[in-house]
Amino acid sequence: MKAIRLITVTLLLIIALLVAAATAVVTLIDPNDYKAQIRAAALEQAGVELDIAGEIGWSFYPWLALELNDVGVGYPDKPSLGRLARAEVSVSLPALLRGQLRMNRIVIDGLKLELVQSAKGNNWTADRVAAPPAQPPLESTPPADSSQTPVLEIEAIELRHGALTFTDQTSDSRIELRELDLTTGRVDLEQPIPLELSFALRQFVANQLQLSAEVKLDSDITLDLAQNHYRLDNLSATLKLLEGAAVPAALEVTLAAAIDARIDEQRVAITQLRLEADPLRLTGEIDLRDFSQPELSGSLQSNQFNPKQLLARFGQNVPNTADANALTRAAFKATIGGAAGTVRLEPLQLQLDDTTLDGSASLVLDSGRIALELEGDALNADRYLPPATDSAANDPGDTASARAGSTARDAGWPREEIIALQPLRALNLSAELDLGSLVVSGITLNHPGLSVSAAGGVVRLTRFSSGLFAGRIDATARLDARKPPLRLEVKAQSSEVQIGSLLQALADTDAVAGRFDATLELGMSGQSIHAWVNSLDGTARLSMNEGVIKGIDVAQSLCQGINDLSALWIDAAQVDKTTPFADLSASLEIRNGVVSNRDLKAQLDAIALTGRGSINLPQQTLEYRLGLTIEDNLFNQTCSVNDRLEGVEIPVSCKGSFQTEPAKLCRLDTRFIGDLLKAEAKRKIEEKVGTQVEEKLKQKLGEEGTGLLKGLLGR
Repeated sequence: MKAIRLITVTLLLIIALLVAAATAVVTLIDPNDYKAQIRAAALEQAGVELDIAGEIGWSFYPWLALELNDVGVGYPDKPSLGRLARAEVSVSLPALLRGQLRMNRIVIDGLKLELVQSAKGNNWTADRVAAPPAQPPLESTPPADSSQTPVLEIEAIELRHGALTFTDQTSDSRIELRELDLTTGRVDLEQPIPLELSFALRQFVANQLQLSAEVKLDSDITLDLAQNHYRLDNLSATLKLLEGAAVPAALEVTLAAAIDARIDEQRVAITQLRLEADPLRLTGEIDLRDFSQPELSGSLQSNQFNPKQLLARFGQNVPNTADANALTRAAFKATIGGAAGTVRLEPLQLQLDDTTLDGSASLVLDSGRIALELEGDALNADRYLPPATDSAANDPGDTASARAGSTARDAGWPREEIIALQPLRALNLSAELDLGSLVVSGITLNHPGLSVSAAGGVVRLTRFSSGLFAGRIDATARLDARKPPLRLEVKAQSSEVQIGSLLQALADTDAVAGRFDATLELGMSGQSIHAWVNSLDGTARLSMNEGVIKGIDVAQSLCQGINDLSALWIDAAQVDKTTPFADLSASLEIRNGVVSNRDLKAQLDAIALTGRGSINLPQQTLEYRLGLTIEDNLFNQTCSVNDRLEGVEIPVSCKGSFQTEPAKLCRLDTRFIGDLLKAEAKRKIEEKVGTQVEEKLKQKLGEEGTGLLKGLLGR
């Protein structure tokens, strides 16, 4: 018993002495007396300069506490890195003696960081790192037991009124974080840690505000330092875009998710993902593996949202569509996968109003190359075009002035550049699109499909095929935007296309009916319609085996003209009001926008048709001559023609501008027919007069003299 009492008394005395010593240290030693030594140690050990302008406070037991006030830090010969208004931290000494790190509330108040990047370097890294003092080698150091995680407990961490500014002098830009506040609950490595973070963000370029936003984040964080494993559960974040040149409209975006990051395994899993920017809502999950060559898996899907409302929320112009219900329903759904370094969405399903597209999409992260493969049902593109407007009637005087002179006509082609080169140069994609049907400008394309690739400023259309008015059209194209002017080359061919249906759709007329075949090779340069028209070059060829011209009544017009001039009998009411033709063919040569043709041929009922002339697209004029040659004296068995007119070409001239009314554009040259008939009448008179003279000579000279005279006259 005496021994135990002696030990107890001895321990009490030791504790009393320790408490007395600690009290003496705290009361007798003032840390402010050692500011110079602290600054020197910071410069020697860390290479930083400390400016301790405020008081240093501290306490010893039971909490080893330290309080700093008004402290600045920076590297020598560099702009100041930051300043701290106040910080306090305290550690439990009894827990520390047991190998545990228990801390009271950590408070950091008024931290201001100023990060500067210049052409010479930055102010947050040292130019050189001081070498640590040499340590004698240890003969035997047992390896650390990684299974033993030190106990770390902190009542709370508070960062108040913080601010961070990053200035990049090389790009004359600046990012500011203001009102930076961070608060945690109890920090225990074995339990989730509640965390709240908020700050205001502003971005400047050349001192012009680009972006202003507010950010708030709440989550429960679990830290496994030994396994390098971190979890964010119940994550909830809000981003409010307020103003700035890059913020077309105020917008609020919310995010909810659970994030599991296993750093050693290079894996991050995002579950319970929910991203909202009214009216759009995305949900899904994403799993990321391998940070150097990311490999993603998971799924994403959206609600059915209104694209017009979404554009309005983002401050974009909302298109005025011909169909008010167009662009009001959209949704997508995708499964995420792909090889390392590639993000692939397959299967991918897109919905736009009444159109559904299925297929896949991928992105190669290193090159940024995008690949699309989509198949869809029916798409009416006309629904998404601006609504048609009734153009005001032009004043006749103004119309006449507008049509006068080639300069005014040439000005009719817009000169505004409608294609920018830089976006084309940035394109890096391949796309395959096939639809059940597509309506464009009132024309229905059946089963259209295309293949497009773009890289290095060259865009290639390697496949375009479609059914068109009971026929088919195929085309390829190449667009070169590597240097100005932009160059476009097109090759196309069509077969068995109903020209009547095509004209009805394009010009609301069916003046010509039949099936035609055509091939063309065209090239043009520039970025405006004016440049394209003036640089258009190429060749084309078209042919039609059988067809009908409606409303022209070539046979009736020709017969009526002959009837009027020669008083031949004709039953005009019986003449067919259409003109059938066969074996039509023509080739076109195009140079600088002028389309020339010299070999038009066709067979019109009892008439052979030829044509030659040109269409001047830059001047918006045409001059064309048609030749009609009568090959039979019957026009549908109703019109008799003098045999002497057979084989004679009768011209039809077409001349005018694109604004000339079609009915006034082409005219049958009836004066030519009149000249022929006058020549025929003169011949008949000469024959009659010649017969009378011959009878009189016969009476005077007899048969022998008359024969001699005919021989001399060559008759």
